[in-house]
Amino acid sequence: MKRVRHLIPYDAIGGVEVAARSIPLGIHKTRNEELRLERQYLVNSSGASSGPTQYHGPSISLNNPYAYWHAFVRLLQDPPDLLIASLWRCALVLIVYKMMRPNRKAVLFLHLAHNVHWLDRIANYVAMRLADSIWADSFTTLKHRVPPDLQHKGRVISFLLENRSQPEITAPSPDFIFWGRLSPQKGLDRALKIFSSIVVRLPAAHFTIIGPDGGIKNELMAQARQLGIENNVSFTGAKAQADIRTLASSASFYLQTSIDEGMALSVVEAMQTGLVPIVTPVGEISRYCAHGKNAVFVLEDAPTVDAVMSLLADPVRYKRMSYAVGQYWEAKPLYRDDFLAAAKELLG
Repeated sequence: MKRVRHLIPYDAIGGVEVAARSIPLGIHKTRNEELRLERQYLVNSSGASSGPTQYHGPSISLNNPYAYWHAFVRLLQDPPDLLIASLWRCALVLIVYKMMRPNRKAVLFLHLAHNVHWLDRIANYVAMRLADSIWADSFTTLKHRVPPDLQHKGRVISFLLENRSQPEITAPSPDFIFWGRLSPQKGLDRALKIFSSIVVRLPAAHFTIIGPDGGIKNELMAQARQLGIENNVSFTGAKAQADIRTLASSASFYLQTSIDEGMALSVVEAMQTGLVPIVTPVGEISRYCAHGKNAVFVLEDAPTVDAVMSLLADPVRYKRMSYAVGQYWEAKPLYRDDFLAAAKELLG
Protein backbone atom coordinates (compact mmCIF):
# COMPACT_ATOMS: atom_id res chain seq x y z
CA MET A 1 0.00 0.00 0.00
CA LYS A 2 1.40 3.40 -1.04
CA ARG A 3 0.87 6.49 1.13
CA VAL A 4 -0.01 9.84 -0.43
CA ARG A 5 0.11 12.97 1.73
CA HIS A 6 -1.38 16.31 0.68
CA LEU A 7 0.30 19.26 2.40
CA ILE A 8 -1.83 22.43 2.69
CA PRO A 9 -1.18 25.65 4.67
CA TYR A 10 -4.33 25.47 6.82
CA ASP A 11 -7.90 24.25 6.81
CA ALA A 12 -10.24 26.88 5.33
CA ILE A 13 -13.10 27.30 2.83
CA GLY A 14 -11.02 28.25 -0.22
CA GLY A 15 -11.02 26.23 -3.42
CA VAL A 16 -7.85 24.32 -2.48
CA GLU A 17 -9.23 23.21 0.86
CA VAL A 18 -12.75 22.45 -0.34
CA ALA A 19 -11.37 20.34 -3.19
CA ALA A 20 -9.05 18.48 -0.84
CA ARG A 21 -11.91 17.64 1.51
CA SER A 22 -13.91 16.21 -1.40
CA ILE A 23 -11.65 13.14 -1.37
CA PRO A 24 -12.21 10.88 1.65
CA LEU A 25 -9.10 10.20 3.69
CA GLY A 26 -7.85 6.66 4.16
CA ILE A 27 -7.56 3.74 1.77
CA HIS A 28 -8.60 3.94 -1.87
CA LYS A 29 -8.55 0.75 -3.89
CA THR A 30 -7.32 0.93 -7.46
CA ARG A 31 -7.11 -1.81 -10.04
CA ASN A 32 -3.64 -3.04 -9.06
CA GLU A 33 -2.93 -1.54 -5.64
CA GLU A 34 -4.19 0.49 -2.72
CA LEU A 35 -3.45 4.12 -1.97
CA ARG A 36 -3.76 5.59 1.51
CA LEU A 37 -4.58 9.30 1.34
CA GLU A 38 -3.41 11.50 4.20
CA ARG A 39 -3.66 15.24 4.75
CA GLN A 40 -1.32 17.53 6.67
CA TYR A 41 -1.71 21.24 7.44
CA LEU A 42 1.15 23.56 8.33
CA VAL A 43 -0.84 25.15 11.16
CA ASN A 44 -4.04 24.50 13.07
CA SER A 45 -6.31 27.48 12.45
CA SER A 46 -9.56 25.91 13.61
CA GLY A 47 -8.69 24.08 16.80
CA ALA A 48 -9.43 20.75 15.11
CA SER A 49 -7.99 17.54 16.50
CA SER A 50 -5.62 15.37 14.47
CA GLY A 51 -6.08 11.72 13.63
CA PRO A 52 -4.23 8.86 11.90
CA THR A 53 -4.79 10.29 8.41
CA GLN A 54 -5.06 14.01 9.14
CA TYR A 55 -2.61 16.21 11.02
CA HIS A 56 -3.42 19.85 11.71
CA GLY A 57 -0.04 21.17 12.84
CA PRO A 58 0.67 23.53 15.73
CA SER A 59 -1.74 26.32 16.67
CA ILE A 60 0.51 29.17 15.63
CA SER A 61 0.69 31.82 12.91
CA LEU A 62 1.62 30.88 9.35
CA ASN A 63 4.29 33.57 9.63
CA ASN A 64 6.01 31.67 12.42
CA PRO A 65 9.07 29.82 10.99
CA TYR A 66 8.45 26.96 13.43
CA ALA A 67 5.38 25.92 11.43
CA TYR A 68 7.58 25.10 8.45
CA TRP A 69 10.29 23.43 10.51
CA HIS A 70 7.69 21.34 12.31
CA ALA A 71 6.10 20.19 9.03
CA PHE A 72 9.52 19.34 7.57
CA VAL A 73 10.60 17.31 10.62
CA ARG A 74 7.33 15.40 10.63
CA LEU A 75 7.82 14.52 6.97
CA LEU A 76 11.36 13.30 7.67
CA GLN A 77 10.19 11.19 10.60
CA ASP A 78 7.23 9.72 8.76
CA PRO A 79 7.81 10.15 5.01
CA PRO A 80 4.96 9.30 2.62
CA ASP A 81 5.55 7.59 -0.70
CA LEU A 82 4.25 10.72 -2.43
CA LEU A 83 4.11 14.27 -1.10
CA ILE A 84 1.76 16.75 -2.80
CA ALA A 85 2.37 20.38 -1.80
CA SER A 86 -0.24 23.07 -2.50
CA LEU A 87 0.50 26.82 -2.54
CA TRP A 88 3.81 28.62 -2.07
CA ARG A 89 4.10 28.18 1.69
CA CYS A 90 4.05 24.42 1.28
CA ALA A 91 6.42 24.74 -1.67
CA LEU A 92 9.01 26.00 0.82
CA VAL A 93 8.67 22.75 2.78
CA LEU A 94 8.81 20.68 -0.43
CA ILE A 95 12.11 22.32 -1.40
CA VAL A 96 13.92 21.38 1.81
CA TYR A 97 12.27 17.95 1.96
CA LYS A 98 13.25 17.10 -1.61
CA MET A 99 16.82 18.24 -1.00
CA MET A 100 17.04 15.95 2.03
CA ARG A 101 15.09 13.04 0.51
CA PRO A 102 15.73 13.29 -3.27
CA ASN A 103 14.49 9.74 -3.88
CA ARG A 104 11.05 10.45 -2.42
CA LYS A 105 8.38 11.41 -4.92
CA ALA A 106 6.98 14.94 -4.66
CA VAL A 107 4.42 17.02 -6.57
CA LEU A 108 4.02 20.77 -6.63
CA PHE A 109 0.31 21.65 -7.02
CA LEU A 110 -0.37 25.09 -8.55
CA HIS A 111 -3.73 26.77 -7.99
CA LEU A 112 -3.41 30.25 -9.47
CA ALA A 113 -2.52 31.45 -12.96
CA HIS A 114 -0.12 34.15 -11.75
CA ASN A 115 2.36 34.72 -8.91
CA VAL A 116 0.98 36.83 -6.09
CA HIS A 117 4.36 38.21 -4.95
CA TRP A 118 8.12 37.70 -5.31
CA LEU A 119 8.36 35.00 -2.65
CA ASP A 120 5.56 33.04 -4.37
CA ARG A 121 7.46 33.27 -7.65
CA ILE A 122 10.81 32.14 -6.22
CA ALA A 123 9.43 29.36 -4.01
CA ASN A 124 7.37 27.83 -6.79
CA TYR A 125 10.14 28.18 -9.38
CA VAL A 126 12.62 26.27 -7.22
CA ALA A 127 10.00 23.71 -6.20
CA MET A 128 9.09 23.12 -9.85
CA ARG A 129 12.72 22.27 -10.57
CA LEU A 130 12.91 19.78 -7.74
CA ALA A 131 9.45 18.21 -8.00
CA ASP A 132 8.86 14.98 -9.89
CA SER A 133 5.61 16.34 -11.30
CA ILE A 134 3.76 19.66 -11.46
CA TRP A 135 0.00 19.61 -11.17
CA ALA A 136 -2.20 22.56 -12.05
CA ASP A 137 -5.84 23.37 -11.41
CA SER A 138 -6.32 24.44 -15.04
CA PHE A 139 -4.71 24.68 -18.47
CA THR A 140 -4.36 28.43 -17.93
CA THR A 141 -2.40 27.95 -14.72
CA LEU A 142 -0.17 25.35 -16.35
CA LYS A 143 0.51 27.57 -19.35
CA HIS A 144 1.26 30.75 -17.40
CA ARG A 145 3.12 29.36 -14.40
CA VAL A 146 5.27 26.51 -15.70
CA PRO A 147 8.37 27.37 -17.79
CA PRO A 148 8.56 25.79 -21.27
CA ASP A 149 11.42 23.47 -20.28
CA LEU A 150 9.33 22.07 -17.42
CA GLN A 151 6.04 21.64 -19.26
CA HIS A 152 6.77 17.93 -19.65
CA LYS A 153 6.28 17.58 -15.89
CA GLY A 154 2.88 19.28 -16.03
CA ARG A 155 -0.55 17.76 -15.62
CA VAL A 156 -3.95 19.41 -15.28
CA ILE A 157 -6.17 18.03 -12.53
CA SER A 158 -9.93 18.41 -12.99
CA PHE A 159 -11.49 20.68 -10.37
CA LEU A 160 -15.04 19.45 -10.70
CA LEU A 161 -15.95 18.27 -7.22
CA GLU A 162 -19.22 16.49 -7.88
CA ASN A 163 -21.67 15.58 -10.60
CA ARG A 164 -25.00 17.34 -10.34
CA SER A 165 -28.21 16.85 -12.25
CA GLN A 166 -29.41 19.60 -14.55
CA PRO A 167 -30.91 22.32 -12.31
CA GLU A 168 -34.48 23.49 -12.68
CA ILE A 169 -34.64 26.45 -15.04
CA THR A 170 -36.69 29.38 -13.74
CA ALA A 171 -37.41 32.92 -14.91
CA PRO A 172 -34.75 35.46 -13.89
CA SER A 173 -34.98 37.83 -10.97
CA PRO A 174 -32.60 40.67 -9.99
CA ASP A 175 -30.98 38.53 -7.31
CA PHE A 176 -27.21 38.22 -7.34
CA ILE A 177 -24.85 36.13 -5.23
CA PHE A 178 -21.13 35.61 -4.58
CA TRP A 179 -19.28 33.16 -2.38
CA GLY A 180 -15.60 33.04 -1.56
CA ARG A 181 -13.03 34.78 0.58
CA LEU A 182 -13.51 38.54 0.79
CA SER A 183 -10.05 39.42 -0.50
CA PRO A 184 -8.68 42.01 -2.94
CA GLN A 185 -8.12 39.27 -5.55
CA LYS A 186 -11.90 38.82 -5.95
CA GLY A 187 -12.43 42.40 -7.08
CA LEU A 188 -15.61 42.83 -5.08
CA ASP A 189 -15.29 46.61 -5.07
CA ARG A 190 -15.95 46.54 -8.81
CA ALA A 191 -18.81 44.07 -8.34
CA LEU A 192 -20.46 46.51 -5.92
CA LYS A 193 -20.11 49.37 -8.42
CA ILE A 194 -21.73 47.30 -11.15
CA PHE A 195 -24.49 46.19 -8.80
CA SER A 196 -25.15 49.78 -7.68
CA SER A 197 -25.84 50.71 -11.32
CA ILE A 198 -28.35 47.86 -11.50
CA VAL A 199 -30.05 49.06 -8.32
CA VAL A 200 -30.55 52.50 -9.93
CA ARG A 201 -32.70 50.77 -12.57
CA LEU A 202 -34.14 48.05 -10.34
CA PRO A 203 -34.39 49.25 -6.71
CA ALA A 204 -35.51 45.79 -5.55
CA ALA A 205 -32.29 44.13 -6.70
CA HIS A 206 -30.32 42.24 -4.04
CA PHE A 207 -26.73 41.02 -3.77
CA THR A 208 -25.79 38.31 -1.24
CA ILE A 209 -22.07 38.14 -0.46
CA ILE A 210 -20.98 34.96 1.33
CA GLY A 211 -17.56 34.25 2.76
CA PRO A 212 -15.06 34.95 5.52
CA ASP A 213 -13.26 38.26 5.78
CA GLY A 214 -9.99 38.26 3.87
CA GLY A 215 -9.11 41.74 5.11
CA ILE A 216 -11.51 43.99 3.16
CA LYS A 217 -14.97 43.33 4.59
CA ASN A 218 -15.17 46.67 6.43
CA GLU A 219 -14.06 48.50 3.28
CA LEU A 220 -16.73 46.75 1.23
CA MET A 221 -19.44 47.54 3.77
CA ALA A 222 -18.33 51.18 3.81
CA GLN A 223 -18.41 51.23 0.01
CA ALA A 224 -21.95 49.82 -0.01
CA ARG A 225 -23.04 52.61 2.35
CA GLN A 226 -21.31 55.23 0.20
CA LEU A 227 -23.04 53.91 -2.91
CA GLY A 228 -26.37 53.97 -1.11
CA ILE A 229 -26.98 50.23 -1.53
CA GLU A 230 -26.40 49.00 2.02
CA ASN A 231 -30.02 47.79 2.21
CA ASN A 232 -29.60 45.87 -1.05
CA VAL A 233 -26.45 43.99 -0.01
CA SER A 234 -26.17 41.22 2.60
CA PHE A 235 -22.80 40.17 4.03
CA THR A 236 -23.51 36.77 5.56
CA GLY A 237 -20.02 35.67 6.58
CA ALA A 238 -18.87 32.09 5.98
CA LYS A 239 -21.53 29.48 5.29
CA ALA A 240 -21.60 25.69 4.98
CA GLN A 241 -21.97 24.27 1.46
CA ALA A 242 -25.57 23.22 2.13
CA ASP A 243 -26.46 26.76 3.23
CA ILE A 244 -24.76 28.23 0.16
CA ARG A 245 -26.84 26.00 -2.09
CA THR A 246 -30.02 27.11 -0.36
CA LEU A 247 -29.17 30.78 -0.80
CA ALA A 248 -28.05 30.18 -4.40
CA SER A 249 -31.39 28.59 -5.25
CA SER A 250 -33.03 31.98 -4.76
CA ALA A 251 -30.58 33.83 -7.01
CA SER A 252 -30.35 34.14 -10.80
CA PHE A 253 -26.85 35.55 -11.30
CA TYR A 254 -23.42 34.83 -9.86
CA LEU A 255 -21.39 38.06 -9.75
CA GLN A 256 -17.60 37.80 -9.41
CA THR A 257 -15.20 40.37 -10.88
CA SER A 258 -11.90 38.76 -9.95
CA ILE A 259 -8.60 40.41 -10.79
CA ASP A 260 -6.83 37.07 -11.01
CA GLU A 261 -7.91 33.42 -10.86
CA GLY A 262 -6.86 29.86 -11.50
CA MET A 263 -9.78 27.48 -11.94
CA ALA A 264 -12.22 29.62 -9.90
CA LEU A 265 -14.02 26.77 -8.17
CA SER A 266 -16.90 28.92 -6.91
CA VAL A 267 -17.75 29.92 -10.48
CA VAL A 268 -17.88 26.22 -11.43
CA GLU A 269 -20.17 25.50 -8.48
CA ALA A 270 -22.40 28.43 -9.42
CA MET A 271 -22.69 27.16 -12.99
CA GLN A 272 -23.67 23.71 -11.77
CA THR A 273 -26.44 25.42 -9.81
CA GLY A 274 -27.74 27.02 -13.02
CA LEU A 275 -26.73 30.58 -12.12
CA VAL A 276 -25.65 32.73 -15.06
CA PRO A 277 -22.15 33.98 -14.19
CA ILE A 278 -21.26 37.66 -14.55
CA VAL A 279 -17.48 37.39 -14.46
CA THR A 280 -14.19 38.86 -15.55
CA PRO A 281 -12.59 36.48 -18.10
CA VAL A 282 -9.44 35.80 -16.07
CA GLY A 283 -7.67 32.50 -15.52
CA GLU A 284 -9.55 29.40 -16.61
CA ILE A 285 -12.86 31.29 -16.54
CA SER A 286 -12.21 32.45 -20.09
CA ARG A 287 -12.03 28.81 -21.23
CA TYR A 288 -15.23 27.41 -19.73
CA CYS A 289 -17.33 30.56 -19.93
CA ALA A 290 -18.43 32.05 -23.25
CA HIS A 291 -19.79 35.58 -23.39
CA GLY A 292 -23.39 35.65 -24.54
CA LYS A 293 -23.72 31.85 -24.52
CA ASN A 294 -23.36 30.79 -20.90
CA ALA A 295 -21.98 33.92 -19.23
CA VAL A 296 -21.72 37.69 -19.25
CA PHE A 297 -18.11 38.89 -19.42
CA VAL A 298 -17.22 42.00 -17.46
CA LEU A 299 -14.98 44.05 -19.75
CA GLU A 300 -16.46 47.49 -19.19
CA ASP A 301 -18.98 48.24 -16.47
CA ALA A 302 -21.72 50.04 -18.41
CA PRO A 303 -22.12 47.38 -21.14
CA THR A 304 -22.19 44.73 -18.42
CA VAL A 305 -25.13 46.45 -16.72
CA ASP A 306 -26.90 46.73 -20.07
CA ALA A 307 -26.34 43.01 -20.78
CA VAL A 308 -27.79 42.01 -17.40
CA MET A 309 -30.81 44.27 -17.85
CA SER A 310 -31.36 42.76 -21.29
CA LEU A 311 -31.38 39.24 -19.83
CA LEU A 312 -33.82 40.24 -17.10
CA ALA A 313 -36.15 41.61 -19.79
CA ASP A 314 -35.89 38.44 -21.89
CA PRO A 315 -36.72 35.36 -19.77
CA VAL A 316 -36.51 33.01 -22.76
CA ARG A 317 -32.90 34.00 -23.51
CA TYR A 318 -32.00 33.86 -19.83
CA LYS A 319 -33.41 30.33 -19.54
CA ARG A 320 -31.46 29.27 -22.60
CA MET A 321 -28.24 30.57 -21.06
CA SER A 322 -29.04 29.01 -17.70
CA TYR A 323 -29.54 25.63 -19.37
CA ALA A 324 -26.22 25.97 -21.20
CA VAL A 325 -24.52 26.86 -17.91
CA GLY A 326 -25.65 23.66 -16.18
CA GLN A 327 -25.11 21.48 -19.23
CA TYR A 328 -21.44 22.45 -19.65
CA TRP A 329 -20.20 20.45 -16.67
CA GLU A 330 -22.16 17.26 -17.32
CA ALA A 331 -19.96 14.19 -17.83
CA LYS A 332 -16.73 16.04 -16.93
CA PRO A 333 -14.18 14.06 -14.83
CA LEU A 334 -14.23 14.56 -11.07
CA TYR A 335 -11.38 16.00 -8.99
CA ARG A 336 -11.11 12.95 -6.74
CA ASP A 337 -10.81 10.54 -9.67
CA ASP A 338 -8.24 12.69 -11.51
CA PHE A 339 -6.23 13.31 -8.32
CA LEU A 340 -5.99 9.63 -7.39
CA ALA A 341 -5.28 8.54 -10.97
CA ALA A 342 -2.42 11.04 -11.24
CA ALA A 343 -0.99 9.90 -7.90
CA LYS A 344 -1.19 6.24 -8.90
CA GLU A 345 0.48 6.94 -12.24
CA LEU A 346 3.34 8.83 -10.58
CA LEU A 347 3.95 6.07 -8.04
CA GLY A 348 4.12 3.53 -10.85
